Amino acid sequence: MLSAPAASIAEVYYSHRLTKLLYTREDWNVMQSALFKASRQLGRGPNHEFTDRLARRIMTLYDRGLRDEEVIAFAAVEQEELLANIAALRESRLSA
Repeated sequence: MLSAPAASIAEVYYSHRLTKLLYTREDWNVMQSALFKASRQLGRGPNHEFTDRLARRIMTLYDRGLRDEEVIAFAAVEQEELLANIAALRESRLSA
């Protein structure tokens, strides 16, 4: 079972957002659930180096109108995997 990330999604929000939006407890619950699901799908633990980035990505998706935690998690995973693939491609080109 995946435990809560070291930094809660609320802590990430307050430390990284430039504009403050108001979220209800239900909003936070949806985003937190999406974070847990995305982390689990990516095989990441709660202290993974990119947990904060994933949380911010989930919040951005929520801010853009997504409200289903499954859809948010899926989109966040897709974006994280794309970033990993781009980084791997760059690394292989630099080492060649």
